[in-house]
Amino acid sequence: AKGATERQAMAYLQPVVIDMHAVGNPWLNYSIYLSNLLIPGVLGLFIFMITVYSLGTELKFNTARALLRRSGGSTAAALTGKLLPQLLVFLFSGTVCVWWLYGHLHFPCHCGLSRMWLIMALFVVGCQGLGVFMFTMLPTLRLGLSFASLWGVISFSICGMSFPCMAMHPVLQGLAWLFPLRHYYLLYVNSALNGYALQNAWPYVLCLLAFALLPLLCLPRLGKVLREYAYLP
Repeated sequence: AKGATERQAMAYLQPVVIDMHAVGNPWLNYSIYLSNLLIPGVLGLFIFMITVYSLGTELKFNTARALLRRSGGSTAAALTGKLLPQLLVFLFSGTVCVWWLYGHLHFPCHCGLSRMWLIMALFVVGCQGLGVFMFTMLPTLRLGLSFASLWGVISFSICGMSFPCMAMHPVLQGLAWLFPLRHYYLLYVNSALNGYALQNAWPYVLCLLAFALLPLLCLPRLGKVLREYAYLP
């Protein structure tokens, strides 16, 4: 309107030109930011709920004692037989996710598909172990599913994907360690985006392993639940 050329107008509108180089995502592809966490997060939510539901229905349909009898009275054998087929399905789903994101869509992956599959496998078994813990602590189908769905949904907010965890309240920063998706996110950033060695993120690997081993601590109480507890609607 004032008769200025385009170059003169841009000097007024943007006197300083920002030369931005996004680390790990130079294309500024928003799908890379979201898909790498939303898809595993949804998978983790399904794992929580399916694990709790599969154990809770044993009480609902009064088949828990029959399950223990078929397992020779061993809670560990009953739990393994119950969850192993589900674990194989979840691992297959995780494998498809890894191949789709990094093999088909060619999202940044500076560590190789094999390591990302290993991280995904740790995430899957960690979520399944936490799901067993959820049911053992709340052995009611309604409460267990509510707890599983709540924990899975909060994972998206507290993992650090949408808001940096370091800027959260110190209490929330400590609480974030109790969510498997938080450790998966940090392992993804360490390995796929930055290409660092897995040794740099060993605390997060140990946390996922700790989640996976939670059922070992729950076996005595889980056995009591399957033998003695009655279904409460």
